Amino acid sequence: MKKLAALLFSIILAFSAIAREPGFTPPNYKKIRKSIEKQGSKTWYPTLMNRLQQNDTTLTPDEYHLLYYGYTLRQGYQPYAKYPLADSLKNILKKEELTEEDYRAIIRFGTGLLAENPFEITLLDPLIYAYWMTGNGETASKLEFRFGRLLETIFSSGDGLTKNTAFHVITVAHEYDMLRALGFIYGGQQQLVEGKYDHLKVAKNDFGIEGFFFDISTFFGKFTAK
Repeated sequence: MKKLAALLFSIILAFSAIAREPGFTPPNYKKIRKSIEKQGSKTWYPTLMNRLQQNDTTLTPDEYHLLYYGYTLRQGYQPYAKYPLADSLKNILKKEELTEEDYRAIIRFGTGLLAENPFEITLLDPLIYAYWMTGNGETASKLEFRFGRLLETIFSSGDGLTKNTAFHVITVAHEYDMLRALGFIYGGQQQLVEGKYDHLKVAKNDFGIEGFFFDISTFFGKFTAK
């Protein structure tokens, strides 16, 4: 994990050495809407979503950018939605030892949850592992690709080190997903800044980083729960 953190942080520094334009690609929702609403085009949202749900590994970073941030423009988008299947999955993952039946249950609940929430990052790790443990390496590999592309999409939106270069996320859960992906430990303090940024403090680390900024302006205040 330390090696992963060092590697990813070196990438952060590389991006920071460049100006935000074109080093980072924060979402331009006007352009995104124009792209995903062209019915019949390659970037029409239903077409892109269908490919995502099929675990299409030919989806490009630009297409993932449209998928991830375009999701906020779709009817029914609810950043604070609760999913009953998530509780069922958590109950299984609490077990000290898992059986093949448990792995198959993880796949059943996990795939159902992805159908409801295609950008659920947290469950991808146990779902990938369950597919490996049941001998379905092909699907596991495709989901690993999906996992990497989603993190890459958020990562390319900024470096999180300042408000101006905040990571852009579409749900609070992804803030904590990014901390874990970067190898940092949540420091126990979350602060709303200027009504549009979340600042998550991290535990003491070798890089001297106090915390990361996340731009939540696209969903802040949308507290409708499913």
